[in-house]
Amino acid sequence: MRVIAGISKGVNLKSPSNSRVRPTSDRIRTVLFNMLGNLVIESHFLDLCAGTGSVGIEALSRGAKRAVFVELDGRCVETIKANLLLTKLFDKARIVKGDARRKLPQLLAEGERFDIVFLDPPYGGDLAIQLMTWLGSHLELLQGPKLVVLQQLAKEELPQRILGLSAFEQRRVGEHVLRFYSPTINWSDER
Repeated sequence: MRVIAGISKGVNLKSPSNSRVRPTSDRIRTVLFNMLGNLVIESHFLDLCAGTGSVGIEALSRGAKRAVFVELDGRCVETIKANLLLTKLFDKARIVKGDARRKLPQLLAEGERFDIVFLDPPYGGDLAIQLMTWLGSHLELLQGPKLVVLQQLAKEELPQRILGLSAFEQRRVGEHVLRFYSPTINWSDER
């Protein structure tokens, strides 16, 4: 696992040993960041259920202004720190240890705002829908392009609309899928 592009291109990233963490593959990150394109530049990026931090680090390497990593597992938190130091991106990052369901309200209360939210929760449970539901009811956490990107197994389903968020794109990568959401446009408000 390595940084694919940007100022830290080619740096090999660490992964915690004896962990159930499933780092986002180079292939999935390539597809994700090709789709995001220049939206990453100068963005505030939130990496939820961050694991090794590879997605947020890729965003920083490609020009994100700042990234916040939220991760529950202590070994993964130490790995994120190590990877940020390896890539020399530590000064543009904040690491928050804890359950994303509890940390999202904390980040909102602290005044954090994000252009892009990426989440890759553990597969097979209901954490994805819980986090998406919270995000869909707290759109004030989003700014700028207001994108939420969810990585999950292609066989897992999620509604097209989750409260204030609507899916507008999805891309299958092997057995995974990247689902892109943004705030629902209420056309009656646009007149």
